[in-house]
Amino acid sequence: MEKRWCNACGESFEPRPQTPRQLYCAKAECQQSRKRLWQKTKRKTDDDYHENQTQAQSSWRRDHPDYWRRYRESHPEYTAANRQQQKQRNARRSPALHESQIANSDASPKNSPVLGIFKLIAIAPTTFAGQHEWTVQISLAR
Repeated sequence: MEKRWCNACGESFEPRPQTPRQLYCAKAECQQSRKRLWQKTKRKTDDDYHENQTQAQSSWRRDHPDYWRRYRESHPEYTAANRQQQKQRNARRSPALHESQIANSDASPKNSPVLGIFKLIAIAPTTFAGQHEWTVQISLAR
């Protein structure tokens, strides 16, 4: 029988006769790698699959709101490593970025009202002949 090289681990293996185009060996890690690649490709090419996965993840997070807090409490080495990696990422960032902008880039800083002139664009399925736009000025109500 012909030998092949596993796409995940690089070791040689004999493909199963039932699977003539087999690219991964039978090791659990290699099969897991194959599955992850399939899922990644499927999410990019199948909108229904992507939406289903998004809804399932959202539902799981809603049902397990304390998961990450408990994980961090029970894995202090993960938390420490993550803090160190974040410091390295921060060092590579522009000095103009503040730490408050890293986690919530769309959040307004506390005690700092949003003032200025903005363009609002209506996005609606009924908009056929171009976009509806408004220029608005936001200021503090006193």
